[in-house]
Amino acid sequence: MVRFWQLLVLATTVAGSYWMEEIAHQGKSPYHPDAGYMVFRNVKDFGAVGDGVTDDTEAINYAISFGGRCEPGVCNSSTISPATVYFPAGTYLISDSIIDLFYTQLIGDPVDKPVIKASPSFTNQSFGLIDANPYQAYGFLGWLSVNTFFRQVRNFVFDTTALPPDFNAIGVHWPSAQATSLSNCEFRLSNVPGNQHTGVFIEEGSGGLLNDLYFYGGGKAAVLGNQQYTARNLWFFGADIGILMTWDWGWTFKTMHFQDCRIGIAMDTNLLAVGSITLIDSWFDNVGTAVYTTRRPDEVDGTNGTLTMENVLFNNVNSMVDGPDGAIVDKSNVLETMDNVFVMGHFANDVGLYAQTGYYAVSPRSPSLVMDGGKYYERSKPQYEDVPAQGFYSARTFGVVGDGLTDDTVMLNNLLKYTASNDLVAYLDAGVYIVTDTVFIPPGAKLVGEALAAIIMGTGANFQDMQNPRPVVQVGLPGQEGNIEWSDMIVSTRGPCAGAVAIQYNLHSVNGIPSGLWDVHIRIGGFAGTELQLNECAAATMSQGNEVNPNCMAAFMSMHITPTSGTLYTENCWIWVADHDLEDAWVRRVSVYAGRGLLIESKVGQIWLSATSSEHHVLYQYQLQGTRDVYLGHAQTESPYYQPRPLARYPFPAVSELHDPDFEKDCAEDSAPGCESAWAIRIIDSSDIAVYGAGLYSFFDSYSDKCSRRTSKTDCQDRLLSVQGVTSGVKFLGLSTVATKVMIHKDQQDFIRADYNKGTFADTLALYLP
Repeated sequence: MVRFWQLLVLATTVAGSYWMEEIAHQGKSPYHPDAGYMVFRNVKDFGAVGDGVTDDTEAINYAISFGGRCEPGVCNSSTISPATVYFPAGTYLISDSIIDLFYTQLIGDPVDKPVIKASPSFTNQSFGLIDANPYQAYGFLGWLSVNTFFRQVRNFVFDTTALPPDFNAIGVHWPSAQATSLSNCEFRLSNVPGNQHTGVFIEEGSGGLLNDLYFYGGGKAAVLGNQQYTARNLWFFGADIGILMTWDWGWTFKTMHFQDCRIGIAMDTNLLAVGSITLIDSWFDNVGTAVYTTRRPDEVDGTNGTLTMENVLFNNVNSMVDGPDGAIVDKSNVLETMDNVFVMGHFANDVGLYAQTGYYAVSPRSPSLVMDGGKYYERSKPQYEDVPAQGFYSARTFGVVGDGLTDDTVMLNNLLKYTASNDLVAYLDAGVYIVTDTVFIPPGAKLVGEALAAIIMGTGANFQDMQNPRPVVQVGLPGQEGNIEWSDMIVSTRGPCAGAVAIQYNLHSVNGIPSGLWDVHIRIGGFAGTELQLNECAAATMSQGNEVNPNCMAAFMSMHITPTSGTLYTENCWIWVADHDLEDAWVRRVSVYAGRGLLIESKVGQIWLSATSSEHHVLYQYQLQGTRDVYLGHAQTESPYYQPRPLARYPFPAVSELHDPDFEKDCAEDSAPGCESAWAIRIIDSSDIAVYGAGLYSFFDSYSDKCSRRTSKTDCQDRLLSVQGVTSGVKFLGLSTVATKVMIHKDQQDFIRADYNKGTFADTLALYLP
């Protein structure tokens, strides 16, 4: 059946407007003091011209900052002033930085990307065409970079070519943390030899996703430093250095392309602070040196400068890997196969630990996880460029309220049923949608949220019984087949919800096209409307021991990919149980309890987790049980800051049917405090699990960070990673841990100690093959 809006597409000319310009904008922020607070802003409504002649700096900054927002150096964080700032097609000339504010989406027209062009008079006192975290007069960033969440920049062209080659030009200054992305952008930089132009500059943070970025020219096209990140589908043309890595603990580069560059990726030789780089499915063409490492091939002690490469191809490259003493890999000894991993760093298997540079055989990639040519499957967030405004149905137009008070359960379910059956995209305007029972997403549904501020929030008696857990959002019924697309939304809970499963995913996609979740975040507690903030759930004290506040038991499980489900792609999805109050002026700690993070039990598999993170759950962050064919890269975890008080056996008793860890049994012969903290990743009776970059962190012991300091003689917990039972085809490339005594626990035995693998701050293995 041909829908009415599809006929409109056929009649629409190339010059037609992108749907975001034409739909009604009805987003609200229920907890903002101004009831009329404007969530969506079009820069042209604030005076921007976009003709390439008029200076649009002031108008754009006005559009971003209008209406009581979270300003740098004044507000530490806030969720009550979200904004989408939209740029229609055009060339926007600027003479000073565009200041991106906290909780902001800057979105250009993806059909005809707007150009942000530095004028010849652009000030040298600024730090980027877009400055997403401006330095303050006292020398620090405007927001703590590791807490700079929930922001996006997508669909732009950044042009610095009008500036002199020796001008320290930066396209985007992007120190950022989780739930952030920089996507679908081009960087037009100087191509004069010796130029000082940079497209992306990141010096701090804990991200995050960079994807679909194209760099033309540049002295150092991208300068990158962050705890961890995933970079996917980045293209570099004619740069002197494509990527300069200043520091990291672990970084996953996937589907990278370097052409006509002197050096593709270079580790900074001054700082010597790069922990680990994992490079896969990438290509170097006409490049002098593909990768420059600070590590020598015969190094044994320490793991700084760890490099792991798999399925990386070279054409007309002089040196594949260079180091301080010259070529390490060149045409004489390179292997270009997917069944061999190049390793510089420490390698562990069931026999022992090694520190030998070279190629190691690994199990073949599961055919169900790869595309034509053998690369792992990937898919960017759909932006529905070919769907007109008539193809979207607003939740508020439908009658869903989203005011943080009204029970929207029935109307939200009706909306999703109607849009799925009529091939429409359900557009959830910014707001808090209270639900007292399960919201069902049927096969065929497409959902898009506004401003990362469309929040489905479960509350009430249906979600309070941990003996009878219930999903807040259920995607398909068990055994049901079909596809969905879901992007830019948040699922949460309000008040005590010890029986809530934030998302239960049941669908099995059988048409060869995986379903997808992009920027679908689970955020439990610590923000306005949750009743799980500082006033209700202040950080537990040592004197409380194993007692917990029952009103702060906020979720049974964050996400469950069930046994009958399969074929699901997720990207840049952050599962976070609050460790601090996002609305508090001093960002003070809270103790909010959620039992389990992400549980994958899919028997079919075909699960891709790209740029995901799961943090602060009581029992585990990721558990893969009885599953197969799962890709993770990069995966990041943190243990709860309050542990080991209460001990991990509290307050959510182990459920044997879910294969929960039984801490009381497992830690019977251990010192309880060090043993009874949450697992980061558990892999149980599973096959073909491919992990490309994992950062598993434990920073605190009952809110004290003394245990994670480099000078500490003790660790924050005993173990983080467990592999149990019948497993095959499991591999970890670029595994980093922080403040754990043991990096790997295999079949109830401690296997690899962390202190054998000390790196920059994290402890690192280049390759682990159970």
